Amino acid sequence: MLKNARADDIYEVKEMNFDDSQKLFSLLAFKQKSSEEIAYRELSEKVLRYAKGIPLALRILGSLLYGRTREAWESQLQKLEKGQHLDIFIVLKLSYDGLEEEEKNIFLDIACFYRGRQEIVVAEILADCGFSSKIGMDILKDRGLISVFDGRIVMHDLIQEMGQEIVRKECPPHPGKRSRLFNAEEIWEVLRKNKVLCRYSIEHGFTL
Repeated sequence: MLKNARADDIYEVKEMNFDDSQKLFSLLAFKQKSSEEIAYRELSEKVLRYAKGIPLALRILGSLLYGRTREAWESQLQKLEKGQHLDIFIVLKLSYDGLEEEEKNIFLDIACFYRGRQEIVVAEILADCGFSSKIGMDILKDRGLISVFDGRIVMHDLIQEMGQEIVRKECPPHPGKRSRLFNAEEIWEVLRKNKVLCRYSIEHGFTL
């Protein structure tokens, strides 16, 4: 939109620093600029480390934890360690949902395999897979889903989690039926089961 309006320059909004993140989170979680309760300081820092300066994540988590007990905070943090909070996932996924199918596949490949790799190398790999990688990656940059720093693809932790969660939701109980495998334990489990199935097939004369 800014390009269409012929803007002279486009400023990339950076993540909030720790102090500003703390103020925003405290205003929502404690209705004041900082937590005066020592019991919650350590828990607040864990939330801030998880949100990594994204205002949206800070707002959702601050509102969620407001007025709750320490035990509830600890329970929520345990849940965050297992997977993304649903509201954060849904809002972050809005940018993904607006992509074309090919762009979605490029994004998921980067989220699962290519974060931190050289942009030019990733573009070549994706092109070899039949994707229009250059325009596709440019669209992902415009959507704020990826950026490039020193020639390498950069993706925020929460954005990567969102992409990997989309893949996990394809078939939660059966990793082998998903479009991509990126977790080492799940890869090993799928290979182990396939090996057992192949051995059983050969022994009993079945074809796979």
